[in-house]
Amino acid sequence: CVATDVGAMSRSVISDDGSDYARTPPRLSETRASSSFASPHSSPGKSNSRASERDDNVRVIGIVRPLIGNEIEQNCSTSVVVDSDSIALKDGRQFTFDGAITGTEEDLDAAYDEHVKDIVCGLLGGYNGTVLAYGQTGSGKTHTMGTGGTNPGMASKVFHTLCDIVTPAREEATINIKATFIEIYKEDIRDLLASTTMASPSVVSIREHAREGGVYLTGAQQVEANDVEALAATLNRGIRRRATASNSQNVRSSRSHAIFTIYVEQKVGDARATTAKLHLVDLAGSERVTQQDARGQRFKEGVQINMGLLALSNCISALSDSNRREWGHVPYRDSKLTRLLQDSLGGNSRTVMLACCSPADINAEETLNTLKYANRARNIRNRVTINIEKMSATENKLRQELAAATERIDQLETLVNMLHEENVALKASQSTSSIHSALSELALAGSMSPDMGYGSTPGTPLNTPRAAFTPGQNETPLSELLQSCKRARQRAEILMSAKSPMGTPMGSFKRT
Repeated sequence: CVATDVGAMSRSVISDDGSDYARTPPRLSETRASSSFASPHSSPGKSNSRASERDDNVRVIGIVRPLIGNEIEQNCSTSVVVDSDSIALKDGRQFTFDGAITGTEEDLDAAYDEHVKDIVCGLLGGYNGTVLAYGQTGSGKTHTMGTGGTNPGMASKVFHTLCDIVTPAREEATINIKATFIEIYKEDIRDLLASTTMASPSVVSIREHAREGGVYLTGAQQVEANDVEALAATLNRGIRRRATASNSQNVRSSRSHAIFTIYVEQKVGDARATTAKLHLVDLAGSERVTQQDARGQRFKEGVQINMGLLALSNCISALSDSNRREWGHVPYRDSKLTRLLQDSLGGNSRTVMLACCSPADINAEETLNTLKYANRARNIRNRVTINIEKMSATENKLRQELAAATERIDQLETLVNMLHEENVALKASQSTSSIHSALSELALAGSMSPDMGYGSTPGTPLNTPRAAFTPGQNETPLSELLQSCKRARQRAEILMSAKSPMGTPMGSFKRT
């Protein structure tokens, strides 16, 4: 048997006397101001962006459902006690989480309002989010998430909250919402929204961003869903195609890991667009093959499910260990599940883990393994940052360069006009000077003419001294000097204020 018990193979964090020897350090998520994440209209400016780049621990909520029909028929007793923030076992072991509730609808509503709602509101601020449900088969994961059956669960609450904050925000911004729904069945990724009955596993593949980091899916169909009805219809469309089967503990057991992802893009005017995604993850339940008495296809499915959960457990162990977290290797590539959850665990996402447990004493060992699993996940620190569209940032930079070029052209046009005026004035001055020179030469020639005698009438041009016709010939009037100085100073100011060298060709700029 391969990987029949994930919890037994996972490193225990509970000492022999039942006490937690690796208590969680002071939580940044408890001390930070939640308003910086929850505000749906937060601006992705420099100040807010820098303030939002911080560590945010994975939050864990323990959920213990009531006893169900087959457990009551077997006369099972309750083996766990739920407190406000802890779950205690009958053997004295106690686990403290960010919250601990029973599986009633009132408690689920309270847990959603306290731990999940602010993550949904943060989507408009550009923050990624993940809601992850883990537990043994039949522990109520699908019921809690609302990704199967008739119970609306967390998914319906997410849809209503998102649309409630998006509707008023659309008055000032353009907001698009899209959704994908995939499942990982025996390490094959299937698109549950594909137009065909069953998409080929090779169609959907995982790719990694070369510069930004993180992973994304190629080949998965994205469906526009801008209201609650469209989101619910998209979810139900995928649920009908999900792989399920019956076993000894659950009539409708999920045989695959399902991930419903909501993508939100917001753009306000000419500002850079913010993008965010929210994963709603319903993991397949861990199984003991011997306890399930599985055969054939169910046996193979159980082995694949446990192998994926084992890879996830190894990643959580690496991320929760403070020594390995800084320099050690995190085996994300051991499974497609861990690669898809790379941002959710140790990456750029605000994550809430719902640890679903059975209260029955016959499942006490599986419940203990689930609580150990969740206790380690609580020590994982994620790095949360605002997601700003890269292409929009480049476009904004080009616009700034265009504005600078336009300003430069205006300066050059002013300089050209000034030079043109100076040229006209210079030509006029030269024309006047040439007239004066011609008259002076004519007067000089007349005074030396033999035909002119001394009896000529005084005061005529011929008898007038040359200096009388060329006043200030070697001098420039004061007003002209002042005007020339003013023009030279204006020209110097324009040249000094220019942002690029004067050698820049005028034709290289194009005004819009």
